[in-house]
Amino acid sequence: MTTLIIKSDSDKKTDLLIRFAEELCLQTVTQDFKELNSSAMAKGIGRKATDAELIDYLLHEQNAESIDIETAFSRYYM
Repeated sequence: MTTLIIKSDSDKKTDLLIRFAEELCLQTVTQDFKELNSSAMAKGIGRKATDAELIDYLLHEQNAESIDIETAFSRYYM
């Protein structure tokens, strides 16, 4: 089985794609798309994230300033 995810901001184009898929006797399901964020990564999104979604999520803040491990965990040190 192959799952195809299409992001579209056009209802007209989405409807055309759904009609085309149904003409090919393919099962179609539409649902709101949840962008990956830290909450979705921690709690899950109800399905396996695609490679493209993971790469997009990981590259989203690639220019963010990193912090060292001691600073990150300093509140847990005794």
